[in-house]
Amino acid sequence: MAWENDLLERKKVAEFLQNLLENDDDIKVVNIDSAWGSGKTFFLENWKEDLDKERGVVYFNAWERDYTGDPFVSLVSAIKNQLESQVDEGRFISRFDDFSTKASGAILSASPVLMKAIGKGLVRKLIGVDVDEVKGAFDDEREGGFESGFALLDGACEDARGVADEAAVKAVKSLIESSEQNIQVVESFREVFEELVEKVGRHLSGGDEFKPVYVLVDELDRCRPTYAIELLERIKHFLDVPGCKFVIATDTRQLCHSVRAVYGNGFNSFGYLKRFFDITYTLDNRDLSGWISSKANVNFAGNAYCLDLSLRAYDRTRDFRIQLDGEPVLPDSRTIVSEDGALNEKKVIILALCHTFEVSLRDIDKIVMHINASLSSVHKSKVHFFFLAYLVFLKNSDPEAYDALVSGNFESFTASVVNRFSPWKLYFTTKCVDVHELAKEYTECSLVSKSKLMAMLSNNIDGLRYRNVMLREASNGENFLSYRKVVDLASYLS
Repeated sequence: MAWENDLLERKKVAEFLQNLLENDDDIKVVNIDSAWGSGKTFFLENWKEDLDKERGVVYFNAWERDYTGDPFVSLVSAIKNQLESQVDEGRFISRFDDFSTKASGAILSASPVLMKAIGKGLVRKLIGVDVDEVKGAFDDEREGGFESGFALLDGACEDARGVADEAAVKAVKSLIESSEQNIQVVESFREVFEELVEKVGRHLSGGDEFKPVYVLVDELDRCRPTYAIELLERIKHFLDVPGCKFVIATDTRQLCHSVRAVYGNGFNSFGYLKRFFDITYTLDNRDLSGWISSKANVNFAGNAYCLDLSLRAYDRTRDFRIQLDGEPVLPDSRTIVSEDGALNEKKVIILALCHTFEVSLRDIDKIVMHINASLSSVHKSKVHFFFLAYLVFLKNSDPEAYDALVSGNFESFTASVVNRFSPWKLYFTTKCVDVHELAKEYTECSLVSKSKLMAMLSNNIDGLRYRNVMLREASNGENFLSYRKVVDLASYLS
């Protein structure tokens, strides 16, 4: 069923875009821009399943066809096969056959790959002599001796120049004459494709009104640079017809790198790509609460200490009986709470770290696996969950900053992390504390002397419970940096 486990509410995005596309004829190509691992494939696959009910729809994974020569061949094949399977009626056979025939002509008229393949035949047609025959004749004469071979070659040079000049003239003339024919071939293909789109769209919508046909192109940014560029060019010049809507999923920043790999570092790749897309829609991954609630399941039966977090904002009418060691504060926009109770303490911590380190949806799954693997190997009566989870996130996001932190090089750690990862905060009713500061506190507790720890405990003027627990356990010999061993081992899992 379409949109099952739609934790980021992508169905609403699909409905919004579909309404926009079907009410604006000028929008034919949409760029779905989002980073790798952010759910573009889930979005396109589920949208296709939804559209299948009453729309012509094609799903084309460009990266899976990257090994082929001309991307147009693969795309035309996918369009023909998938639309043909949707209508499944004999009266459309001739139209699909005509589509294939016209597509073949269009491919031959515009494909440099295929033109190279028939290059020798073109030379023979123009000058009446095959290139291999010329080479063979020269080799035969060489066998008769160098002198006779060179003598023959000297005499043949003038004749060869004349033949070459005549061949060049004929070739240019032929190309000029065929240019207009090529344009006509492409236009003929576009007309047939437009007619096919109209017939399929009307048939699948019940015949009363025409509904557009959708072509969903996935993973373009993972393709070879030349393949990606050629595919966009083919869509623009061959398949941009009324009634056909292209939705192309890309990591636009990565695709810009691919374009520059072909045209040079100084090339305006962003401007170049804009001419292929009528609009761009960026998937919003800022609200990860639903994803974390469902996916970030920590499997640990032991005692996982979670900082005595406050999961809801302080409310005087509700919480007046709670004794506080200071004045309550309200969580700001970068402080994670769970007012609806959907997230427990572990998931609130994970969510704060996801936002801080800006991890992709795909990375979240891997990181949670690493957290669970680390927890399973920590043989302690109590595990401080935040610090272990923080180390896993940091190791995944910036190994050098991770090494700096666990070695106590706070200057290097701060310089590296603060500039790259703006911290989110956790809520303790009387204070909001950012995750980087919490991690530094845990590290410092593991590096200073017992007398220093006791002094820090006496000077805990904030009265924060997590700090008392942390300092007391560290003074009793707990070394939180020992988590590093299992975190390092877990990091090799993939």
